[in-house]
Amino acid sequence: MPRPLVTTLAVLLTMLGTAGAAQAAEPNIRSVECIAACADGQPRGGSLLLVSGSGLGQVLTAVFPGGRDGVRDVRGRAGQAAASTVRVRVPWEATSGAFVLGTRDGIVSRAHPLQIAPVPVVSRWTCLRQCAPGRKVRGGSLVAVRGVRLGAVRDAVLHGGRGRADDLQARVSHQSYGSFRMRVPGAAVTGSFSARERRRRSPARRLVVEPRAPVAVAPGTTGVFPVRGPHDFGSSGARFGAGRSGHSHQGQDVMAKCGVPLVSATAGTVQYTGYQSSAGNYIVIRGSAPAQDYAYMHLQAAPLVRKGAAVTAGQAIGAVGETGNARGCHLHFEIWSAPGWYDGGKPFDPYPQLRAWEAAG
Repeated sequence: MPRPLVTTLAVLLTMLGTAGAAQAAEPNIRSVECIAACADGQPRGGSLLLVSGSGLGQVLTAVFPGGRDGVRDVRGRAGQAAASTVRVRVPWEATSGAFVLGTRDGIVSRAHPLQIAPVPVVSRWTCLRQCAPGRKVRGGSLVAVRGVRLGAVRDAVLHGGRGRADDLQARVSHQSYGSFRMRVPGAAVTGSFSARERRRRSPARRLVVEPRAPVAVAPGTTGVFPVRGPHDFGSSGARFGAGRSGHSHQGQDVMAKCGVPLVSATAGTVQYTGYQSSAGNYIVIRGSAPAQDYAYMHLQAAPLVRKGAAVTAGQAIGAVGETGNARGCHLHFEIWSAPGWYDGGKPFDPYPQLRAWEAAG
């Protein structure tokens, strides 16, 4: 048996005061099966193992090789012990090698080989900047993620709970073996996320994203500017009426980085949401006063509100993206006269209204 494992386990058992006078049989490991949180059936950090053998009724703990950069042994929790089986939780930092079991009486099993899948594993995270009150995560937050095998992570994938079409990509930076930082996209919602290498991704971990508070409407105005971050109105090709292949531009483009939050410019009711090859992810809101339709296109992901929902001016609806037939990150914004968007109304130049909302703050 490898001496470091024996020494580590002996120290742990001594500290716990578990050495007893009555000596039980030496635990014997016959087989190991990964039964939960596995990587394609193979154990990884955080997996639950079912260990079968004999003399396992008094097993208290398990020790695995690993630790940061593999330079120390790490202890795993053992529970639900019976004479022939015991369940063991693999530590996050465990690496491939041999592990041992120890009983309440200080008896150590023979070492048993175990192959640990080398996948990145996320153990916890903390919001660093642009957090919601209480240091909670929201769209735009900078989050520190900690775990193991994170040095080769290239990005993070956030899952919003409505299918792969709603997955978002988050940029990562400041990588090391045990941590990285990621910027949560503005359109992110509560769901889960995975750290992704070139060929592997970590098991999904739940991420609670606080919804953004509505933007206040300036006194004397009926709406707010929809792009809540640095922006500009682009060149002449971004204007209403600019030439396009077979048609003219029916809205105003507002250039901003992907992920910048978007809000509803006015109060109203959601008339349409969806994805279209040209518009990408889009939402159309019928204003309550006046009864005009406001269309937002090229959103980063599916809108945060559904068809039929009532929205208030300043309520979050998504984030700037470049989905559909878009060149670069921007919002394509349209205003249609009553009776509405492709329902008998006509589009008109939204630029003056956008500038008025922008000036109002």
